[in-house]
Parts: sequence; C-alpha cells; structure tokens
Amino acid sequence: MYDMSQRKYGVAAAVWNAFGPKYFSGIHAKEWVELVKSLELPLKLTAKYGAKEHVDRHALDWLMRGELVALAFASVKHQRTKHWALAVGVEGMATGSKHQPQRILLLDPGGGGEPCFKAFNARLRLPTTGLGSRRAKQLHLPADDAKPWTVFWHYESESWSAELVRLLAAVRVRKLQ
Repeated sequence: MYDMSQRKYGVAAAVWNAFGPKYFSGIHAKEWVELVKSLELPLKLTAKYGAKEHVDRHALDWLMRGELVALAFASVKHQRTKHWALAVGVEGMATGSKHQPQRILLLDPGGGGEPCFKAFNARLRLPTTGLGSRRAKQLHLPADDAKPWTVFWHYESESWSAELVRLLAAVRVRKLQ
C-alpha cells in the first residue's frame, strides 16, 4: 500500500479512489461501512454503533474470537477528536476459565510509527479508578443484565498524550469463504 495515492490499478487504487476524498476530513462509521462494501472486496462487515448496540461488548467478543475490528472513538473531554484504529487483540486477566479483558490492542496510523518488535502501537485501557471505572464493570455482565452504558477507555500511545475516549463504532472485518 506504499504510495497508495499514486497507484492507478488494483486494490490500492480502488481504495484510494473511494476513501481519498475523506482523507483530510474524516469519515463517519456508517459511511465507512458503505464505502468498503462499494469496493466489492471479498469481505463481510458487521457493524455496531454506540452504547445502545453495546459497541464495547461486541468489540471485545469479536476480538476474543481472534477477529479484526475497526474501531471509531472520540474524546470524552471535548468531542473534537474523533479517530479510527484497527483493533488486533485483547489483554486482560484470566482466573480459571474466566477471562476479563482490560485492554484492547490497536494498530493506529497516528500511534507513534510502526510497531517495532510488538504486534500493536497503541491501546485502549479500561479505567480501574475514577471517571468511567464503574461503567467498565458492565462489560463483564451477561448481555441481558447490562444496561446500554457508555464505557470510557484510556487511549495510550507513544505519540499521543493519554486521553479518555468512548467508542463510537466497531466494525468486524471477515474474509468471505
């Protein structure tokens, strides 16, 4: 995908033609899904939007199954920062057969360069104290018991100051068989 904007043929050119006009202005989650589908790539997308659709719970479930998830998130503090990253895994604690996710691992183009000697370059961490920590406990309840809370995460990377964010959308990306 090197020099993507210079490509004239192939998948890289098609992706750039579809997404190029949004490069500097950004894109909303539903529009992102529509543009990816318009490329007619052998992909199946499943999208969840906002707290009402339990976006945090779905993202964690999909990641725990080893699937890739594109995440859109926004700053809690001022709502101006909206960003996309590719979630590639989960870290957490395991007690017996029960696993409690605590961090989502990200590949983020704005996350401080290429990940060297590790599989991620940024992460979303659930707060353990302070703002949002009580809401994080909702993620571990069965889906029927959980209210549609907005869960807060701490975004952490080498090139970006730690910031409290909330997930706007999660889009599972699967290859068609």
